[in-house]
Amino acid sequence: KVKLVKDTPVITSAARLPGGAFQFGFTFTPGVACMALGATNAAVPLADWSVLGGVAEVAVGQFQFTDPEATNSSQRFYRFRSP
Repeated sequence: KVKLVKDTPVITSAARLPGGAFQFGFTFTPGVACMALGATNAAVPLADWSVLGGVAEVAVGQFQFTDPEATNSSQRFYRFRSP
């Protein structure tokens, strides 16, 4: 059975970590698998965004993603998708 998600994610934190990695957190539907995507230009088509990896659910409905490759870009945009 497919679970349809209608919640809107809410960003709860965003920070550059020591060493240059970037980390952000958000709330979303508990138990939903998410993937982080990244691009240096927010206007490029979704098909051109890079899949950066899975987003961890660190507590019920609390998600976090850390991008260690953020050190290689002066500017990076993020979005996430859930199946």
